[in-house]
Amino acid sequence: MKTTTASGIVLAGLAGLTSLGLATHVAAAEIAIAIHTEPSHAMFKVGERLKESIEEQTDGDYTVTLLGTEVGGERDHLEGASYGEYSIALGGSMPMTLYAPEFAAADLPFVYSGSDQARQVYEGETGDLLNEKLVTNGNMRLVGLSARNPRNLTSNFPVETPEDIQGVRMRVPEIAPWIQIWEEIGALPSPIAWPEVYTSLQTGVIDMQENPVDLIHSGKLYEVQSHINRTEHVYSFFHWLMNEDFYQGLSDKDREIILGAIEEATSWGNEMVANGQAELYDELKELGMTVVEPDVAAFRTAAEPAIRDIAETYHPSVRDYVTSLIE
Repeated sequence: MKTTTASGIVLAGLAGLTSLGLATHVAAAEIAIAIHTEPSHAMFKVGERLKESIEEQTDGDYTVTLLGTEVGGERDHLEGASYGEYSIALGGSMPMTLYAPEFAAADLPFVYSGSDQARQVYEGETGDLLNEKLVTNGNMRLVGLSARNPRNLTSNFPVETPEDIQGVRMRVPEIAPWIQIWEEIGALPSPIAWPEVYTSLQTGVIDMQENPVDLIHSGKLYEVQSHINRTEHVYSFFHWLMNEDFYQGLSDKDREIILGAIEEATSWGNEMVANGQAELYDELKELGMTVVEPDVAAFRTAAEPAIRDIAETYHPSVRDYVTSLIE
């Protein structure tokens, strides 16, 4: 019997009784994928499609296990993938912040006009440098991106220009560059945990907030906010990260199959998210929200000094790309 173990994957072979002429049986290798979203979330559905694709294309040589919040949250999953407990883990913005902060520019507010522009931070030579940093600091490499819905403002009044939010108390996540940018624009950003946002809006602790349309809908913010203002100021991604030891331990054939399956599953998920966004806007309108189309260019102009300041903390190639988009 021969057993070979690598991070996130176990190959177990049971030697046959060769003296009796029995064939050797090799058990399927296991791939553990940790996903910190609920099973109903689009990213878990991407994971389910990935599982089906890998198992089908490898003719059962691999079995894929999907693990959710029962084994922890996003940080637990990332640490597990780093140590080799999981082969693949899904991350939001956290892996960039933890392991490659000088490349964490894809979710900078008011820089990009769409996901394609934001995605370029991960491509070409810059993408190679990013992966080197992720491998060095986290023992993981980026193998897939899933687009998220862009973030928008909600309020109880129409927001068309930066003048409309001067001195207005607005909830933002506890992300320092985001806080700096909203302060530059003139709002009063207040970091509040997501579970407290609804109550904070209801009681007047804050006057507005910003989030993707799916969270605005699922969080029932239409009950406490009347307007959704389509600033679409952040285009961000979910990151699919693979343990480096697992990656290096794959045969060329298996690596090609698994990476191809990830590319197909994430592309399928991106289309699903994009189609779902239009439906969510329609539902929010039916629930009484008014959709406003603000002057996004005016917001970008107001945010520019802070964006330039933040860009100086990035890797030179990322800094140059970010500043080229706001000139």
